[in-house]
Amino acid sequence: MWIKRDDQTSEIYGGGKVRKLQWALANPPFAGDMPIVTMGGTGSHHLVALALFLETLGRELHGLVFQQPWTPHVVQNFAVLVSKNVPMWIARTRVGLPLCWLAYRTWRRPARRGVDMGPGASTPLGCFGFVDAGLELATQIAAGELPPPDDLYVASGSAGTAAGLALGLGLAGVRTRLHLVSSVERWAFNAVLLRHKVASTWTELQRHGLRDAPRDVDTVLECLDVTIDHAEVGDGYGAPTRAAEREVERAREHGLALETTYTGKCVAALRRDDAEASHPRTVLFWNTHGGNDLRPHIDPAWRDKSPIAVPDGY
Repeated sequence: MWIKRDDQTSEIYGGGKVRKLQWALANPPFAGDMPIVTMGGTGSHHLVALALFLETLGRELHGLVFQQPWTPHVVQNFAVLVSKNVPMWIARTRVGLPLCWLAYRTWRRPARRGVDMGPGASTPLGCFGFVDAGLELATQIAAGELPPPDDLYVASGSAGTAAGLALGLGLAGVRTRLHLVSSVERWAFNAVLLRHKVASTWTELQRHGLRDAPRDVDTVLECLDVTIDHAEVGDGYGAPTRAAEREVERAREHGLALETTYTGKCVAALRRDDAEASHPRTVLFWNTHGGNDLRPHIDPAWRDKSPIAVPDGY
């Protein structure tokens, strides 16, 4: 198994979010000095990444946040958000997010309202980060840094990583089986939503001057065999599974930081498939988790400032 180390993309906070944010934050409507408002769970990597990178720009993050199952990793991420004084509008579940959105715009409206960013920074322009990632991998294969992978596994949720990577690999002509291991239920990520994200990103690529590529996006993707795997979701988004917990522990023994919401479940799918494979295969796991040590960002008194109660013992 080969590993694409996106956990090392930034000393501030690594992971796949860096690839998206470097495009999104550099262009309208997210460039400038306005706050950004976006949604995520209490352990959201997207919110943590934005909080840390916006801080370096002297900008503010506003979070529409739903509570997800508490784990040590979720508590740590939430502690960072609290420590960075991120204003939050909090719902008990994802179903309550529309009420948070309404509160943000009416009775709890901030003095300076932010620019809306979609979940996971998976805007069409944000997806360019993973189009670029697919081209980057093709360059590394051509340079002999790794063999062409028979199978490529990547965790998926808001569809931006999946759509951008599929387009990048397709444009570069990398022939592989692309396994999109979902961290969310079928209603939240499926072939229809992926197709929509691919189409909107393809339109944006062409609008910004893509040349010398087939006009038909289906032709671009012909070299890929794409599957969406929901078998590791478990009880829902953010809910740990025993298989994911085992992979987090195994990875730690090899100096690799994973977590149970996305990457642990992705490697669990990889291991399950490998056990069932009838012949040897070359596998690439794309690690989208930012494994940076977040402890320096956490205020020791963060629990006293927390807008919600967090269970002890984490």
